[in-house]
Amino acid sequence: MPGESDILHALRERLIGVCREAYALGLTLGTSGNISVRAGSGKILIKATGTSMGNMTEKDTVLVDMDGNIAEETTARPSTEVLFHAAIYGVREDVGAVVHLHPPYTTAFAHLQKMPPLLTATSRAYLKDKIALIPKAPAGSAELASLVESAFRSPNVMAALLADHGNVTVGRNLHSAFYLAQYLEDACRMAVIVQQLQK
Repeated sequence: MPGESDILHALRERLIGVCREAYALGLTLGTSGNISVRAGSGKILIKATGTSMGNMTEKDTVLVDMDGNIAEETTARPSTEVLFHAAIYGVREDVGAVVHLHPPYTTAFAHLQKMPPLLTATSRAYLKDKIALIPKAPAGSAELASLVESAFRSPNVMAALLADHGNVTVGRNLHSAFYLAQYLEDACRMAVIVQQLQK
């Protein structure tokens, strides 16, 4: 049977894979964005701060406790947004992963603090009545963590637009949370395309 270290290694590899895919799809850039996943009882595995999703390795992941404190020997530091990741896990036992990206179309709607119209059957199936709007707050702040926690206290909320900041999506695992981020970006992109075609 695989030991705890083997399980954690496999989880790191899955996290790295999703991060690299998000970067390859243009859903984030530079060192921005962060993704986390539950890693057993009371632990979270999260992208390290100051690292690019595009070329992540295991050393660019950090194990933390539910308060965001480092729970392993490492020189890396967790993402500056670790507070709102931990806040979501604290109020949502159904959430196994949290994805925060800066997709261009989603971020544009977030800047406007407008919900995208859900024009496709796919977007309605996955996003209808599941998106929250979160007002502007400093990145990495306790204020932002509190706002995110408040929004995700509702069991219906699976995605949120962060004003001037991007998105947050959640799911039972890494891929379900990541796919939701893609559906949200597609909904926002489709809304812009349709609006342009109607001019």
